[in-house]
Amino acid sequence: MSDEFREGASMNLRRNFLETIKWGKPERLCTDFGPLVMVREPGSKVYDDESRDVWGVKWGVGADETCKRPCVVPGYDVITDINKWKEQIILPDIDGGKFDYEKAAAEAAKIDRKESIVCLNCTGGIFERAHFLLGFENCLVNLLLEPELMGELMDAIADVKIALIKKTYEATRFEAIFYHDDWGSKHSLFFKPETWREIIKPRHKRVVDAVKSLGDGNVIFIHHSDTYLEPLVPEMAELGIDVWQGCIPQNDIVRLQKELRGRIAFMGGIDIAKIDRKDFDEEEIRAEVRRAIDTYAPHGGFIPGIPSGSALYDEVQRIYLDEVAKYAEKYSADNF
Repeated sequence: MSDEFREGASMNLRRNFLETIKWGKPERLCTDFGPLVMVREPGSKVYDDESRDVWGVKWGVGADETCKRPCVVPGYDVITDINKWKEQIILPDIDGGKFDYEKAAAEAAKIDRKESIVCLNCTGGIFERAHFLLGFENCLVNLLLEPELMGELMDAIADVKIALIKKTYEATRFEAIFYHDDWGSKHSLFFKPETWREIIKPRHKRVVDAVKSLGDGNVIFIHHSDTYLEPLVPEMAELGIDVWQGCIPQNDIVRLQKELRGRIAFMGGIDIAKIDRKDFDEEEIRAEVRRAIDTYAPHGGFIPGIPSGSALYDEVQRIYLDEVAKYAEKYSADNF
C-alpha cells in the first residue's frame, strides 16, 4: 500500500479530493479544482479556415469585454430545418485527422497520478451541441414542437460523444470527466423539467453509463452547469453523476446537501456575478469567498469555486484564488 493510503498518513490533494466527493473524511477543505489536471478532448478547439469546428459550427469571440470567451456566431446555423437534420449535418469522423489522440495521450502521460487526477475536459454536451447546431431559440422551440426529431438528433450527438469518450479513454486512461452541458440560466431552467426528462435525460444517461463502464467503473463524472438546476439535481444523482460543478447560490445548495448527502458532491457556491466586474472591490471578493465557505462547507461534500470555472477579469481571479486558499486553510484548522 502506498503512503497515500496508509492509515494515519497525511492526505495529499488527490486523496483529500476523493474523500470530499465521496462524503468521506477529508483532512481539510478542498479548494477550486484541486488535483484535477485537464486533458483537452480530441477534436475540440480545432477549426477550419472559416472558424468552423468539427461539427461545422462557426465560432468567434464576443466584442464586449464581459464576453471575451469563444461563442457561437449567430446567423450560421448548421441545421436550419429540424425535419432535414440528417441532410444538413455531417457528423464528425472521430477516426479522422482532426482528432489527435496521441496529443491527448502525451498530455495525460505528463500527469503524476499519485498526486493528481487526470480529467478529460469534455466540451459541448448533448443539449449544448444541439443548440450550437440549431441556434439557441430554434433548439428550444423544436424541443417543444418536434420532440421526436430532437430526440433523434440528440441520439446522434450522444453516439458521437460516447464513441469519442471511449476512444480517448483508450489513449489516456483518464480518471475523471469534466462534462459541459448548461441546462439553465441564473434563475430558471431553459425548459420544463418534463421536457428534460423526456428528451435530454435518456440521452444523458447513455453518456453517464458509458463513462461508468470504463475501466474498473470508478471514473468520476463531473457535470458542469453554472446555472439554476435545483429541480434536476436529485435525478442527476440517480443517473450516477458524482459532482455538480457550477452550483450557483441561486440554488438552495444547503437543502440539496442535506437531502442528497453521500449521493452527489457540489463544486462552486461563489456568486461570481456579484464580484466579477471591471470596478471590482477586493474586500467584496474576499467576503464572498468567506460567505460561500461558511455557508456550504459545514454541510459536507462541498468544494468552493467559481461556478463558471474562472473569472473574466484576471485580477478578480487572482484575489479569489488568494482568499480561497487563505480562508480554506483557516477553516480547515478550525473545523477538521
